[in-house]
Amino acid sequence: MDRPILDKLVAEVRQFHNRDFLKAAMAVCALAAVADDEVKPSEHHRVNHALSMEPALMALDSEKALDTLYAYIYALRTDRPSAAKVLDKKIRRMAGNRNRARTLMRVAYLVIAADGEIHEKEREEFWRLCHLLDLDPRQVWPELAS
Repeated sequence: MDRPILDKLVAEVRQFHNRDFLKAAMAVCALAAVADDEVKPSEHHRVNHALSMEPALMALDSEKALDTLYAYIYALRTDRPSAAKVLDKKIRRMAGNRNRARTLMRVAYLVIAADGEIHEKEREEFWRLCHLLDLDPRQVWPELAS
């Protein structure tokens, strides 16, 4: 087989695989950010930081990720029930991969804790997102047990 074509095929498969992960990661961020009905600059900063520091997210196109995040937040603000259903589907696709699911929830935790205040609605959303991913929330965020 022609090596350049094979290399392109591998790159395209990775891109499609990463596209689903990018969408799930930004869906988790958007849902975590709007959980308390307020999106703060500190939450945007945490997403930027996670994109540049979290190994599983560093491979993603940060500009595309942020564009996706803003589109999801806008959708949640304009029609939350419908948008949440769509985002939940994107997140559920990662349920079969424990490492990816835990990474998503670490990012969600960073967004939720970004402003230093953790509201009950944010805890509830974290719990809900973990269940979408078939994770025990206490294994990701031990303080939830207390």
